[in-house]
Amino acid sequence: MSGEAVKIKGTREGLVIMLDPTREFEELKTSLKKKMEAAPHFFRGARFIVYGRAISPSQQLELENLCRRYGLVPAPQIPWPPERKRRPVPGEPARLVYGPLRSGQEVRHAGHVVVLGNVHPGAQVVAGGSIIIMGYGQGSLHAGYGGNEEALIAAFALSPTTLLIAGVLADPPEAPPATGGPVTALLREGRVVFLPSLPRQKP
Repeated sequence: MSGEAVKIKGTREGLVIMLDPTREFEELKTSLKKKMEAAPHFFRGARFIVYGRAISPSQQLELENLCRRYGLVPAPQIPWPPERKRRPVPGEPARLVYGPLRSGQEVRHAGHVVVLGNVHPGAQVVAGGSIIIMGYGQGSLHAGYGGNEEALIAAFALSPTTLLIAGVLADPPEAPPATGGPVTALLREGRVVFLPSLPRQKP
């Protein structure tokens, strides 16, 4: 802490008396006493903890007794520093498959599946959510297993042996040819359609 040797921070649970770790104990005690004397009735009855500098038990007791003389009440159960709330990661969890899936390999997952490679003929991917293939999608692909009609299948090119979304079988010849960009299969009006790009997210 720069500036003041002692700072007093209010929380919902009480006061946190923060000590500058670079200052000597006598300077900290003098600074704390001046703050107490500046508002002798303001802190009366408030719960507090002392935080911010490694001090001996006797020094800790000395500061606590100083605060007691001005009506403060030690409360070691005040949580400090406060726990940081983790921000939720945007999007939805997915199973990552590192590398290609070859003939005879099978992946089944209740959520989304992302394959970082090609899905070769003879391989199978079954997902309760969407299937994203960072390569060519061949073999057997079933997204939305269990009835998720919002699921989709996307790949750089799609030429699957079978392709289903929410149990609806697609007609493979309808898939557009490889164009160097993503191809997406999704359900529209109960029928699997293919788009030569990823669909825009709904606002």
